[in-house]
Amino acid sequence: MSVFERMLNTQALMFIYVVMGILMAKTKILKHEARSSFIRLLLDITLPCMILNSFNVEIGIEELISAGKIMLISFVCTLIAWSTAKILWRNEPKNRKAVLEFATLFSNAGNAGLPIVSSVFGAEGVFYASFYLIPIRVFIWTLGLSLFVDEVNFRARMKILARTPSLVVVFVGLGLMVLPFKLPSVVSVAVKNIGDMTGPLSMMLIGAALGESDIRSAFDFGAFKLTAVRLGVMPVLYIFLLKYAGVEAILWQVVVVLTAMPAAANTEIIAEMYGKDYQFAARCVVVSTIISLVSVPVLTLLF
Repeated sequence: MSVFERMLNTQALMFIYVVMGILMAKTKILKHEARSSFIRLLLDITLPCMILNSFNVEIGIEELISAGKIMLISFVCTLIAWSTAKILWRNEPKNRKAVLEFATLFSNAGNAGLPIVSSVFGAEGVFYASFYLIPIRVFIWTLGLSLFVDEVNFRARMKILARTPSLVVVFVGLGLMVLPFKLPSVVSVAVKNIGDMTGPLSMMLIGAALGESDIRSAFDFGAFKLTAVRLGVMPVLYIFLLKYAGVEAILWQVVVVLTAMPAAANTEIIAEMYGKDYQFAARCVVVSTIISLVSVPVLTLLF
């Protein structure tokens, strides 16, 4: 199976989950008032388990050095994306601004990116991608979440962030990586299985949010602007910066593939949780996911 076919299958699978969510909303299987409970299940249980599972690995000194390089690149790229988002979306309405900034900063690298990296670069690529995502996950639940929190008092905002399970579990996971013991096997299996629910559940909730909106407004201009930045501007910018800065080929190529993924699936979930324009967020995720079916393999022609 070609790289294009594998990528197409992965992205198409997520789109099927979205369609299922739309059908669940249209048929009232998943009602609006019940969706908040599923959002809490996702944010407080399945997503933290998925994150914790990604940290449950053994590493040596050489791997730590390589991991440090890719994590530094991740940190720099996030700052570049943050600066870009602040400039591009500075005049957008408040409820959309948070969505646009978050979706510019964070792609669906975990759910969609890792399978693509695995098919293109093999185990070595997955290793680098896993560590590239560590700073991203920290940023999602600190810088990213702060975009949606209206509380202007710094202490109050930090209290909100400190109570976020997905942020807490990042630091628990980092501790597991350096400690001489790992989770018991039965616990590891349970954590992995619960975490595996995150992808399908998040995409179905996105579909349910879309199902409540007027289908004629599903593809608005704002979603296409975000998609152009998410799938085109940011990956091409990183190719130019990293390739010509002399970064090892496999490192910058993994970074570009992960960056070229559609908007993070949890953009809609967090937007709804904090009272922002979650229907617009869902449109951004769906539009970018559909277009990424073509844009990602085309982008690899620049490698």
